Amino acid sequence: NTHVHTAGGGGDYLLLDMAKNDYRTANYMAFAAPLKGKMQPPPAEPTAAIRAFTFLHALRNGTTTVIDVGGLRGDWEGYARLVDELGVRVYGGPPFRDRDTYTDAQGRLYYDEDAAAGRSRLQEAVDFGRKFDGAAGGRLRVLFNAAQVETCSEPLLRAGKEAARAQNAPIHTHAGGNLVEFQRIMDEYRKTPIRFLADIGFLDERTLLGHAVFTTAHDWARYPFGDDLALLAERGATVGHCPYKYAKMAMTLHSFQRYLDAGVTLALGTDTYPLDMVSELRWASILAKVTDANYQAGLARDVFNAATIGGCRFLGREDLGRLAPGAKADILLINLDHVGGSLYADPIKALVDSASGRDVDTAIVDGQVLVQGGRATRVDEDAVYAKAREVTQHYWSRVPGWRWDGATVDQIVPPAFPIHRAR
Repeated sequence: NTHVHTAGGGGDYLLLDMAKNDYRTANYMAFAAPLKGKMQPPPAEPTAAIRAFTFLHALRNGTTTVIDVGGLRGDWEGYARLVDELGVRVYGGPPFRDRDTYTDAQGRLYYDEDAAAGRSRLQEAVDFGRKFDGAAGGRLRVLFNAAQVETCSEPLLRAGKEAARAQNAPIHTHAGGNLVEFQRIMDEYRKTPIRFLADIGFLDERTLLGHAVFTTAHDWARYPFGDDLALLAERGATVGHCPYKYAKMAMTLHSFQRYLDAGVTLALGTDTYPLDMVSELRWASILAKVTDANYQAGLARDVFNAATIGGCRFLGREDLGRLAPGAKADILLINLDHVGGSLYADPIKALVDSASGRDVDTAIVDGQVLVQGGRATRVDEDAVYAKAREVTQHYWSRVPGWRWDGATVDQIVPPAFPIHRAR
């Protein structure tokens, strides 16, 4: 799973209705651009509760390797301890950026640049890698996280890539994720985000780009100059495609098949809840067919490869994503043989067409059985869920304090129908 935010899903719940019309597809800015000085990071205990839930939720829904593309800062000792205790395989590290996003009192988005803060955050990532890379029996590895292409200055992106190379580590950034970002990079550098990253040496086979939806291949960008897909293929960067997350924002890659045919390495991720990697196969396949008006696009073989070996290239791991001699024993047992499933001849096509994360019976990571019979073997699932729910509800209660208009969650996201509670 190439796109997990272990900070949790408090913002994800608000993703659609909370976004303002003038944000131009700007997803994360809806809940990651507060009034300046009004949002404080949660303490260690709530952070750990959300991280535990996120890791367990991803594991239960078919993820054997988590690519953590930017959790909250802090308590990295606890982070490493949790990875060790849960038995999961994780690539992650502290995110860094030197342009924080805020809204003013009228709800207008702005970027606040602080070069010193960016350098400090990058140093935190470097220190994390030196201390924790290879921890948890080798299951925790460092991934450098340049937060978003437009929230990092060119010097910080260059320094981040150099730091990743020095530690022989992969690097990730969100790029081509929304039209605000696309236009900001165009305004600043007079080139697309993909071209900009290529020109500064950021793109290579150890680079993961989250989303890469808005490129020269997407007609919403209205930019017919150059060929971003050819650049991605030439430099060997991997695109972490999150089909369901973008579909619920009325967007998609243009298109999975077009990227594949251009030679771009495609992998899959979830980004928002549910972290259901099994269902992402179907979303990727169907969206490819609809986007291209071609029912032979997005074949089961291709989306399955994206969900397995596709995510291994930028990690430099030939021992993950496949069942083969010498590979790690990271294995899912998925039960398709029940009345809620379908009758089938080809299990891979049946997996893509009809399965979901709830069909995952057993999850084995590094030879250790972490889920059996659909239940976690190492933790009390009910206790993990209850604590995460409590922490998230506390987060929701604090939204009016940092949101520009002071609105509550119930005002931002009205229920589908009136809710009448028992007295």
